[in-house]
Amino acid sequence: MVLNIVDALVCQYEGGAHTMLHYATTLNQLRFSRDPVALDVLSIDELERLRVRAGFPSVRTNLTLYQNASLLELGVSDPAKIHIEKIP
Repeated sequence: MVLNIVDALVCQYEGGAHTMLHYATTLNQLRFSRDPVALDVLSIDELERLRVRAGFPSVRTNLTLYQNASLLELGVSDPAKIHIEKIP
């Protein structure tokens, strides 16, 4: 893959598969990367931060899939190793 683009315009942090805009926030972001694993891991981290900030219990996501993808050299699953460049 050459480029992955993910929109993070509106982020629903609670409610599961049901649309519940009262559990959503506006991030107004577009995310670009050559690494699809990093994009997913960063999105999972962002959802967790939003849940905690809203007072919901923490959800422990099983990151085994992303760790295995890293082992196969498909991307980076460790958020500490992901370089983020924000453009205003």
